[in-house]
Amino acid sequence: MLYSAHWDHLGRCTPDARGDDICNGAADNATGVAALAAIAKASAAAGPTRRSQVFLAVTLEESGLLGSKFYAENPIYPLRQTVGGVNMDNLPPIARARDYAMSGGDKSELTAMFRKALAARGLKESPEDHPEHGYYYRSDHFPFAKLGVPMYYVKRGNDLEVGGTAAGIAASEDYRKNRYHQPGDEYSSKWDFTGIAQDVELYMALGRELAMGKTWPNWYATDEFRAVRDKSRGGK
Repeated sequence: MLYSAHWDHLGRCTPDARGDDICNGAADNATGVAALAAIAKASAAAGPTRRSQVFLAVTLEESGLLGSKFYAENPIYPLRQTVGGVNMDNLPPIARARDYAMSGGDKSELTAMFRKALAARGLKESPEDHPEHGYYYRSDHFPFAKLGVPMYYVKRGNDLEVGGTAAGIAASEDYRKNRYHQPGDEYSSKWDFTGIAQDVELYMALGRELAMGKTWPNWYATDEFRAVRDKSRGGK
């Protein structure tokens, strides 16, 4: 199985009111890369898994998913032997949540594993925030999905432990308006890391179940990626 996160950002971009034109990408996606490193360290400490784990930091996500596309087309381990993966992109530096959402909706047998992990943590499942934005088709799991590999792209929901849904929606909209792909996406000493820690723990659990398991989750029979997976797996 594999974990992925992208380490690039836009570099120079439209200046803000202060004249700052550096897009640092602190949340998008230094948080994901930090999660990748933390899970790799924790996985090493937890001991070997039945299946190999790949920790993949890719570039050029912001230029069209080019890094993940290249790896997916030139993998170290054949994709037909890759059970699935967890993509990590933009972990909001805000409070823990009471809910999580599966980006792209219920597309594969990974959903049952996701719901099991939520139940074990007393969390609820919520619908994807703004599905019309098409986030499932805009991050590094997508090149793998197109070639048949079932991929998690799971996001913390808006029902925050501190402030509830109103606070979560306000934080999400504030980020989109003032920081997303802008110079304002930079580190602040006011960041709340509790939600990021919650994400990392869940992502590791989802990935470790894939790495330790014997099952081969597949896309649902009606899903757009099912045919290519079946073909790569010899009709299984």
